[in-house]
Amino acid sequence: MKTHSVKVNATLNIIKTLFSLIFPLVTFPYSSRVLGPVGTGKVHFAQSIISNFAMIAALGIGTYGIREAAKIRDDKTVLTKFVKEVFSINLISTVFAYFLLFTSLFLVPKFEEYRNILIVCSSTILFTTLGMDWLYSAKEEYFYITIRSIVFQFLSAVLLFTLVRKSDDILQYAAVSVVSSVGSNILNFFHARKFLDLKEKICLELKKHLKPIFTLFAMSVAVSIYTVLDSIMLGFLKGDSEVGFYNAATKINKLVLMLVNSVGAVLLPRLSYYAELDDKSSFKNLTQKGINFLIILALPCAAGLGVLSKQVILLFSGEQFLPALNAMRIMNPIILIIALSGLIGIQIFMPLRKEKLTLISVICGCGVNVIFNSILIPKYGATGAAIATLIAESVVTLIQLILARKYFDWKKIAIHFVQCLIATIFMSFAVYFISLKTTSNLISVLCGILIGIISYVIVLLILKNEFLLKVLGERKNVKQN
Repeated sequence: MKTHSVKVNATLNIIKTLFSLIFPLVTFPYSSRVLGPVGTGKVHFAQSIISNFAMIAALGIGTYGIREAAKIRDDKTVLTKFVKEVFSINLISTVFAYFLLFTSLFLVPKFEEYRNILIVCSSTILFTTLGMDWLYSAKEEYFYITIRSIVFQFLSAVLLFTLVRKSDDILQYAAVSVVSSVGSNILNFFHARKFLDLKEKICLELKKHLKPIFTLFAMSVAVSIYTVLDSIMLGFLKGDSEVGFYNAATKINKLVLMLVNSVGAVLLPRLSYYAELDDKSSFKNLTQKGINFLIILALPCAAGLGVLSKQVILLFSGEQFLPALNAMRIMNPIILIIALSGLIGIQIFMPLRKEKLTLISVICGCGVNVIFNSILIPKYGATGAAIATLIAESVVTLIQLILARKYFDWKKIAIHFVQCLIATIFMSFAVYFISLKTTSNLISVLCGILIGIISYVIVLLILKNEFLLKVLGERKNVKQN
């Protein structure tokens, strides 16, 4: 099978992620000002609730599908059988998830005022199942995924500015959010015929997939508890405004994290392929490049966002969201922390069938998060939730680093990290100086990003960072050839 290089896939995924970043960067300031903390808080609370039912529908199929389909992607007959079996399981779990959702709508009093929003947001469950994104990732169809996503992001922006015009347009905002996130998945369902022989009659064997799927599902449950529980607890204990503040605090961090993770996300199918071939050299070489890239990108992103936190909040959310400032600053380090745990827990342990190690780490993080949320949220609200999340994510990543220590050359990584840290410190001073000299939030952010990139790269070049020099050298060779 003809495949693109990991660099091409990573580039395409970065492009897709950049457009996914542009959409909220353009629309979130608008929706925040139109709907306010209460309106955005209602939608975010509903999305947090729906994410739990979506998790039940998804089980562990996304990651399992990528890993297993990547190994058999060259055999159309075997791949067709696998996809039909996994998709059938997914349909059953989706029906069950909807049954639980509609039952809870009538049994949980708190959900009554959110009923319509919850129903609208619940369409993400069906679209996610029909989309079978795991199949396209396994086939490394990143060009199709990128174009499809860009078109629907543009469509969503048009719908937002057309339909969301006043503070009461909460349902419209929820619907647009669905279109922007999973609306394009409807195309996947029909486009999948390109890779599958749907006419062939196959005897489905579902049972053999259940054990690994439910192992991954257990991990999803644990992860969901400490990534979604904070917003749910804030909604129950502190109200919509506090959820809105927390959403604003985490929104930009998550967007930056999306960009950082866009490269790591393309590694799973390729690493699964190498694992199946028992190509240990290629496997270790690719993981080493992956962690070096995450460090060189995530460190300055986390620090730069920390320096410009106030300007970013004012620019993208407005003065009414300034109470979110402390929570945002506390959450900044998770850009690096989650990026590392994602690389180890998903991109390394999954291809090697060591998902139980990931499960151990996230269960520990889950327990820590529940404890600290219970203690901190009642007293500190969004800030307490941010502290609890930071502690939980740190525990998960620390455990995974210990468990994965044999898969990396830690001496080289330590040198690389120290160099990036030194460059980040110099960059932070440069960005802070620029922020003091500008009065416009937009100019401060734009100039901060530009000066930050330039100063960061210059310091790394002075330090002769091996990874950066290698990347620049490879690009130079490509241009010469």
